[in-house]
Amino acid sequence: MFPNFRALYPAPYYIGAFARDVLGLTFSDSDNLIIVTNGAGIVGRLIPAYLADLKYGPLNTIVPLTLAASVMMFCWAAVHSTAGLYVFAVLYGIFSNGVQGLWPSTLSSLTPDLSKTGVRMGMGFTIVSFACLTGPPLGGALIARADSYIGAQIWGGLAFLLGALILVAARVIKTGSKMRAKV
Repeated sequence: MFPNFRALYPAPYYIGAFARDVLGLTFSDSDNLIIVTNGAGIVGRLIPAYLADLKYGPLNTIVPLTLAASVMMFCWAAVHSTAGLYVFAVLYGIFSNGVQGLWPSTLSSLTPDLSKTGVRMGMGFTIVSFACLTGPPLGGALIARADSYIGAQIWGGLAFLLGALILVAARVIKTGSKMRAKV
């Protein structure tokens, strides 16, 4: 999850600046994008959690959400209109908040001894806290170095992709070759 959380926050941090620098939006219009992203995140936290609990399991649900967040980061590089940026903001809000919302239950589902869940949660959140703290400055450094957003967008997409691969590996380690296991 470290790569996922490292890639999670640069988009919300820099979506407003992207709107102003690349698309020429005003400051107040660009601020609306973060509101849209967070508003869409409500759906992204509720529906995947419901599906994970009802049918699929948190690990099986977080993998496609992570892949979708990766695709959205790559798609951000192709945004050249205000409408496109709003679509990106909505979809990224749904998928990235789904990843955030399922992280605790995914970590819990990977813990065989539930009496150790609290300790594992503390350790997991401690580790990803460093990713959350370093992701936006790293994205900003990539933007400043290239004087373009493309480096941060590609890096974010690749980091989410790496995170999805790590989650798939965790699932294979947990369930073996069982494809329909609820994990």
